Amino acid sequence: MTFNRELAEALKFDDRDVAPFFAGRHAEIESFQNALAAAREKPQAVFRIYQGAPGCGKTSLANHFATELAKDTAENAIFVRFSESDDFSKEGLAVAIRDALVTANKPAEIAKEVTEFALSLMGRSRVADMLKKERVRRMPRSIEIVIHIDEAHSMGDQFNDFIKVLHAHGVGCPCVAVFTGLGQTAGRIREIKGMSRLSEEAVVNMGAMEREECIESTLNMLGRVGAAGDHEDAASRIATLAFGWPRHLNRAQKALRDELLRDSVDGDLSQADFARITQQSEQSRTNYYLSRIEDSLLAQDEEMTIRMINALREIGSVQKIRELGSVCKRVIERHGMSGDFPFDPQQGLPFAERLVESGVVVKTNSGFEIAIPSMADWAQAQCCKYDLREHVNSSISEGGAVFKQPVTLGAENDHLSVAARQLGTVISPRFDAPHRLVRVALDRTRVER
Repeated sequence: MTFNRELAEALKFDDRDVAPFFAGRHAEIESFQNALAAAREKPQAVFRIYQGAPGCGKTSLANHFATELAKDTAENAIFVRFSESDDFSKEGLAVAIRDALVTANKPAEIAKEVTEFALSLMGRSRVADMLKKERVRRMPRSIEIVIHIDEAHSMGDQFNDFIKVLHAHGVGCPCVAVFTGLGQTAGRIREIKGMSRLSEEAVVNMGAMEREECIESTLNMLGRVGAAGDHEDAASRIATLAFGWPRHLNRAQKALRDELLRDSVDGDLSQADFARITQQSEQSRTNYYLSRIEDSLLAQDEEMTIRMINALREIGSVQKIRELGSVCKRVIERHGMSGDFPFDPQQGLPFAERLVESGVVVKTNSGFEIAIPSMADWAQAQCCKYDLREHVNSSISEGGAVFKQPVTLGAENDHLSVAARQLGTVISPRFDAPHRLVRVALDRTRVER
C-alpha cells in the first residue's frame, strides 16, 4: 500500500458541516428512510427533527442524506436546503424547490408544475383549493423532495407559516422536512399553533457515537490515504481520544493526518508520535469546551460557569429550568461571583437559560442535563484544580506562609501539577492525601515562613 500524500493533504477537516469519513448513525439513518417511505403514502410532509448539542454531527448527518440521495439514481429525490438567512415565505419555498429541480436536471415542465403547485397550496382562496385537488390528481408522484432546515432552534416567527404549510399540506409530492438544531428544536416547533401533536417518532435526539463507529470512520480514512502500519491499533487510539463525540473525532483524525504528513513519518503509522497526537487532541477538546461558554454572560466568570456545569454533573439532571437555576444559584452562593452584571448575580436563572441556549445543557426525556458527556468530565477535572488551589492556599494561610511567585494552575510547569505527579496521585474531588500534596507543593515552591 502506497501513501497518497496528495490526497491526505487535500482532506478537509475544518468544515463543521462535513464529515470526511462518515460512519455509523444507523438508527438516525433508518429513521430518515422510514420518513421517506411514509411520505410516499400521504400528501403532507413527514417531519424529522434531529436535535442535540453543538458538534454532535447533526448537519453532517443531513449532508450525508443529501449525498446518498444524489448517488442513488433509482431515487428521484431532490434535496432543498434552507438556513436562517433564506426567504421563509411561500415564494421562497417555491423558488427553492424550483431551483433544486433545475439543478438536478429535472424536466422544466415538472419544475414549473411543482413550483406552481407549492404556491397554490399556500394560498387561501377557493381557486387555490381547486388547483390543489386537480394537481394532486396529476402530480408526478415519482418526484420526492427533502427540505433541510438547519439551525432550526433559532428561527424567528417568519418560519411559523412555512412549517404549518408543510405540516398541513405538503408541497404536492412526497416530502420529508428535516430539521437540525439544538436540544430545544422540537419544543420550538411544538410551540407553533397546530404543531403540538407532532409525533414522538419525528424527534431524534442525537448524542455520542459508539466506539465502533469512531473506529470504522478512522479505518476508512487510513485506508483511503494508504497509510502503512497497524490500522486497527491507530483507529482504536483515535476512538479513545474522540470520547464518542463527532467534533472530537474530527480533531483527532486531523491530528493523525497531520502526523502522517510529517517528513519523518511519511504515512507510516509505526513512526507516528501518538503522544503529540494526544496532546493536540486534548488541546482541541479544551478549546472546544471553552468556546461553548464564550457567551458574554457565561464568560463573565469562567470558573463559576464551569462550577455550575460540574454541579449539574453531580446531580445528573433536573426536570425544570427553574431547578437548573437553583443549582446555579447554590454555586454562586457558595463560591461568590466576580464580574459586572446587569442584574443581581445571585439570581441563578439567567445563567441556567444561557447554558441551555448555548447548547451546554440540553433538554432530553430525562430532563435538563449536560449535552456533551466528555465536557462533564472536563468540568469535574477543572473543579478539582480549583478546589486544590483553594485547599493549598488555605493551608498556606493557616501556616503563615506565602508563595514567592503566583501559582497558575494548568501551566506546563505548574508546581501543584509537579507535586501531584510526584505523589503518583490522581487528584479526585475528595483529595486523597491532601496534606502530603500540600507539603510537597510547598517544598517545590520555596515557601518562606
